Amino acid sequence: MAKKRTDNTDIIELKEGFTRNQSNVSSAITHARTKMTALELKTFYQVSTLIQMNDTEFKEYEISVSEFSKALNISDTNREQVIKLCKRLLRQVFEIEQENGDYIGYTIFSRMHYKSKEQKIAIKFNQDFSPFLLELKRFTKIQQVKYIKSFDSKYAIRFYALLKDYRKMAQRDFKIEALNKMLELPKSYDSYTRFYQKVLKPAIDEINAKSDLYVSEPEIIAKQGKKITEFRLHFYNKSEQMSKDFTTDLIKRFKKWKTFNVFINCYYLTNENDTKPHKIKDIEIDGNYFTLKGGDEYNDSYVIFGTPNRDDFIKKVANGIYYAVNYFYEKEKQEQLPTLAWQDKQDKLREFKNIYESWIKQSIKF
Repeated sequence: MAKKRTDNTDIIELKEGFTRNQSNVSSAITHARTKMTALELKTFYQVSTLIQMNDTEFKEYEISVSEFSKALNISDTNREQVIKLCKRLLRQVFEIEQENGDYIGYTIFSRMHYKSKEQKIAIKFNQDFSPFLLELKRFTKIQQVKYIKSFDSKYAIRFYALLKDYRKMAQRDFKIEALNKMLELPKSYDSYTRFYQKVLKPAIDEINAKSDLYVSEPEIIAKQGKKITEFRLHFYNKSEQMSKDFTTDLIKRFKKWKTFNVFINCYYLTNENDTKPHKIKDIEIDGNYFTLKGGDEYNDSYVIFGTPNRDDFIKKVANGIYYAVNYFYEKEKQEQLPTLAWQDKQDKLREFKNIYESWIKQSIKF
């Protein structure tokens, strides 16, 4: 990124296009109503990767039309399509209902400047939108926006984000009425059968086929008479895919910056059966000999391994980091298990409430 000043405003030039993969947005946005199309949602999440955790204000970003189009898999030769997308994004809103019943609609971008002569686009978020992207305490973490960009359905994008919002859980419950409102669905989708066929099933299939999540078939958990009103989705991270993503990005950064520093502070496991990760503290190069050093609470620096072959060294480091990342993702799955016990307790309370309400209704009749 490079900075230039225009009208006393810093503009960040994205000379290499979008280079970050992670998007952090407020959970309020994940649950908000919006009429955005799949392409508009993809653009929002892609541009949100530019926001960093320590940012306190929005900057203006400038990117070439070709890089912008390539990131979203649209034609950069179709000028009207790109301009039309920019115009639509300026009109789109996220609608958020407050607990007191108040309604607030937020426009997302304050400016989309298509520079015809330079073939560049300048983008800036609306300042009123800052509570949903800046200095977040709780947020939906999308580690790889590429999955969102691979979805054809806007419903797959919305469900993927909703499940990622519960990333430390293993399941999530949904009320059909609330979903219909959130997703701006037609009245006919109040029927679970139609909702499942047109929205839920296609979204689950696409998420399973194209992302780092696996989602089960829905479990029906509540009815009103014969009408299905609530369902549960069980889901889990595909640990191996997420580990591969992390390692691939790391190697890309290494090749781009040509420095071993990208590996420092990563964790390393000797093999897939090892359960004691080493934290990489240093990489020493003595002539043609490469040494990987680790550290822990008992020892500031110790040798993990060394080799005179540079390519072999890089391969072993990458593999060891892959094993470590996979280990932590698998461990995270195990940490989700207590949440299942909590959910069982909630289910029992729900069942008791239903029985109690049914008993009250029967009592009133007599």
